[in-house]
Amino acid sequence: MVEEKAAAGIQKLLAAEHEAAEVVAKAKQEKVAKLKLAKEEAEAEIAAYKAQREQQFQIFSTEHSGQSGTHKTQTDASVKSELEAIDAQVLKNKDTMVEMLLQSVTTVNV
Repeated sequence: MVEEKAAAGIQKLLAAEHEAAEVVAKAKQEKVAKLKLAKEEAEAEIAAYKAQREQQFQIFSTEHSGQSGTHKTQTDASVKSELEAIDAQVLKNKDTMVEMLLQSVTTVNV
């Protein structure tokens, strides 16, 4: 009788251990499923954010690309006018500078 009770107790313990193992396995499966779902949701959120930022960049790029062309045109015009002013000054003062250089080279101070 004691052996039967011991055997029944062991069987009960084995059944409880088996049931606990099933509960742990089910919990692990649920954890893996939740992690997979969270990863998929995060990837979807990242993709949506990336698309939104790309769209914002395209809008910004479109708005500001025209300004760089305008800036280049203005800069080119400014440089051209400055070069023309320098050329005019060179033509105006060329003879005077040549005379001054010749005088300073040919004059001997003793």
